[in-house]
Amino acid sequence: MSIKSGAIAKTAGKVLIVITASVGGAALISSSVFAALTASATNTLGGSVTSGTLKLTQAASGVSGITGGFETAIADLAPNDTVNRYVILSNPGTLNSSAMTLSASGSGLLVTDATKGLQVLVKQCSTPYPNTGICGTETTILASSSVASLSTPATLTLQSGALNSGATTYLKIAISLPDSSEVTTNGVLPGSTIQGLTSTITWTFTQTQSAGTTSNS
Repeated sequence: MSIKSGAIAKTAGKVLIVITASVGGAALISSSVFAALTASATNTLGGSVTSGTLKLTQAASGVSGITGGFETAIADLAPNDTVNRYVILSNPGTLNSSAMTLSASGSGLLVTDATKGLQVLVKQCSTPYPNTGICGTETTILASSSVASLSTPATLTLQSGALNSGATTYLKIAISLPDSSEVTTNGVLPGSTIQGLTSTITWTFTQTQSAGTTSNS
């Protein structure tokens, strides 16, 4: 410690000595702020993160004779008639799915009447359906159900359990009008008839992302 400067004052017969001291050339000043050393490190390469995609596409079969798909209208359907539609589902995304459902929406008795309205049965083939509609590896993935019941999505039990990234599957959707008994008198249709009706149906396939995973790398 060195004495930088000093002053002597006399007050009421007393001598007051004021001394300012320094250490190493810096004044001794009380402070609550202290200096600290820091260090950091960063990666010099890479560091990017890419999120995956979950996708589902639907298309009509490309096989000659069965290219109607859902887009082609069905006309003059009678009780006990069945029309098969063939569609292709693909997952062009990078993520796997864990489950798939089918729902249907529309208006009118054909869609809303569970007893007299349309029924649907869904089958799956691991290869494209031929125009005969017969597939050796065919399995039923949705038992016969009313279209009305599909206002709540129904689970499709796919052969592989799910549609993984890059996978394609082939479906046959059998749409039918159940047996019905009605009497038309003098050209007048009965009340609540199922005849002469038209409904536009939206068929929706929905897949769910597979469960998240933890990996080490």
